[in-house]
Amino acid sequence: MNLYSRTFATLKPCWKQLVSASFSAAMYAVLSGVMIWMAGPLLMTLFQVDSIPGLPETELRVEQPVESAGGGSFITRLSESVDNIKNGMKDWINSLVMAESRQDILIRFCWLILIVTVAKNLFLYFQGFFMAFVQQYVMRDFRNRLFAKYQRLSLDYFHRRRTGQIISRVTNDVIVLNESIDVGFNRLVTDSIMALLFFSFIVIISWKLTLLAMVIMPLVFGFIWFIGKKLRKYSERSQERMADVNSVLEETVNNIRIVKAFSMEKFESKRFFQATYNYFRSLLRMTRIRHMASPINDMLATIAGVLILLFAGTRIIAGTGELDAGDFMTYVLALFAMIKPAKSLSQIHIKLQEGMAAAERIFGVIDADERITEPKKPVKIDRLSQGIQYENISFRYNHNEPVLTDISFDVKVGEVVAFVGPSGGGKSTLLDLLPRFYDPQQGAIKIDGVDIRDLSLSSLRNLMGIVTQETFLFNDSIRHNIAYGLDETPMEKITDAARMANAHDFIVSLEKGYDTVVGNRGMMLSGGQRQRIAIARALLKNPQILIFDEATSALDTESEILVQEAIDRLMASRTSLVIAHRLSTVKNSDRIMVIDKGRIAETGTHEKLVAQQGLYHRLHSMQFKDS
Repeated sequence: MNLYSRTFATLKPCWKQLVSASFSAAMYAVLSGVMIWMAGPLLMTLFQVDSIPGLPETELRVEQPVESAGGGSFITRLSESVDNIKNGMKDWINSLVMAESRQDILIRFCWLILIVTVAKNLFLYFQGFFMAFVQQYVMRDFRNRLFAKYQRLSLDYFHRRRTGQIISRVTNDVIVLNESIDVGFNRLVTDSIMALLFFSFIVIISWKLTLLAMVIMPLVFGFIWFIGKKLRKYSERSQERMADVNSVLEETVNNIRIVKAFSMEKFESKRFFQATYNYFRSLLRMTRIRHMASPINDMLATIAGVLILLFAGTRIIAGTGELDAGDFMTYVLALFAMIKPAKSLSQIHIKLQEGMAAAERIFGVIDADERITEPKKPVKIDRLSQGIQYENISFRYNHNEPVLTDISFDVKVGEVVAFVGPSGGGKSTLLDLLPRFYDPQQGAIKIDGVDIRDLSLSSLRNLMGIVTQETFLFNDSIRHNIAYGLDETPMEKITDAARMANAHDFIVSLEKGYDTVVGNRGMMLSGGQRQRIAIARALLKNPQILIFDEATSALDTESEILVQEAIDRLMASRTSLVIAHRLSTVKNSDRIMVIDKGRIAETGTHEKLVAQQGLYHRLHSMQFKDS
């Protein structure tokens, strides 16, 4: 399915509103055409024009077509058919307004104009209302689809892209695409019908003059195609520059404490100013091309109109034209009225190209490979009964950079296993594989003998509680952060979890207690307080498996003691996997694994590893050299 089909397929659920908007647009266009066609009959019947002002000797004569000897050529018969259509339309207007006196004709014309104007504007209102519904639906649908897709993508996708770029797809690109859909249906229907109607009028009135006007059209459409091609390229560049602006803004806001601590306000301002300048430049290039189209198209259309006006007007003044004054008035009005919708149609291709560039980026996200997927026949496990098995696990983020190599070990139910080792050794990656944040390239991880790739993701992750070094809280109340995903949890259970996490005392000391909003990323709280809330959240979930990723490494001594007490309570009778930077926190673990350069270098209890005089002994000696 091509890009246009996929984009406009989104409109299917709101086809009723779309049809209503299109019908209203069509009626608005038709009634606008009726207003133009009324000009000729009004001039002829109301004012009875039969001569040109200022030239009393010159009569307006209509040349009679010359019959050919063979009973009339195709061109002659075509001309007669067109004349019959024209006369029929004039007679229809005359039948609506004809009366015994000019005063009555004037009154009927006024009523007709009022009725047509009211009806036309009513349809204009309905068109705008129904199209607004369609537009807002499309924006909501694409944003929902993008957000849902982001939830299904693996962490690897986000690690490789800037946050501003990810946000830009949901905000800016959807807006650009929405504008194109508006143009593609709203203006396309109205302007197409109006342009077609006015073109039909000028063909009916004088197809010969219209042929003269058509000489310049290939130039107009060729120019439109060229501009649209250029704009699609520039639109893509400008959206990328907007993503740069979002990225710098997001990074600076999230790291504002570091920015201020290093007095880097001017540096960050310079980065942001450069990003906005690049966006400004890309917009200028796009705007220069876009706004070049309108005046050139206007000029070309006006040149065509002036040539026709000069050609036909000269013949009428000379008394040799085939049009009467009313027909010529209608022709001129229809010709110049056609310029606006024709010019608008010329912009539609340009706008659609901008929208298709945005659609390409949006569908690039929607079509992104989902590396972590639900199995076709998922298995569910409600309780850990046997243990966890890592079997010959190898993993790499990039093809040439192995992170883990042929790792195998078992974790029994209720066992506490700690992972230590130099930074960059692969400890965090090893545990990130267990909840399937990533899948290994080789080997398998099993829970109770079942490959985790055969488990439903919800069943797998519901078994686990995860507490990391950098705790992220939502800009919401403490109560909602603790009960995240468990909205119907009684307050009593929330406070019990907070007490077990050593968080209750500091929470109730706050002015609003559990209803205190913690701010963006929980920045209104200290690191130790955030960590205890995260532990309370894990406690409330009551998981079978606990994963701690250096949960106390960034805390001061007092906070570490409180958090460690909470962790000890949390680990009681649970299977726990702990990554620790401070070896003092894992001395009592059932087993310690030393991970170095993606492999298990050593394994055993604290006493056994110290006695081996290996890597663990060296790390232990470095941390406790003063003691």
